[in-house]
Amino acid sequence: MDFHDYLESCGETAERESRLLEELAGSGELSFLQRRAARSSLQILIENAIGKSRRILKHYNCPTVPKTGRDAASFLYETGVIDDELYRELSAAIGFRNAMIHDYMDFSEELLEEMVHSGRWRVLVDYLKWVPELTEVQVHRIEGFLL
Repeated sequence: MDFHDYLESCGETAERESRLLEELAGSGELSFLQRRAARSSLQILIENAIGKSRRILKHYNCPTVPKTGRDAASFLYETGVIDDELYRELSAAIGFRNAMIHDYMDFSEELLEEMVHSGRWRVLVDYLKWVPELTEVQVHRIEGFLL
């Protein structure tokens, strides 16, 4: 899949998951099944955002494509591709995903509901729909980025 098709697929995924999360955000307290659906949609959005971050770096010939989501977001921030606010939101989302996956037994369902109802996930949807148009300076920074 070429880069353009990949970006298009990211946008389609974002739209699909956004519709579900919008419906859930408009409801009251979430049932068990709704929480499971919310978890799944949030995980899909976050993992796609991580994948997109890595794919952008790979597409623009970063010599070291990071293995972790946090590192990928950090690389994009340090090369000027994303701003401070988006970097903070992506980092928080990645931490949220890690808690959902790795701390499954201790994960706070209240935090999940807050995430859904607050709409903080919308930044992920926007990021996945975003088509990067990098400047020459940003591309040069990516090409020369080393750990």
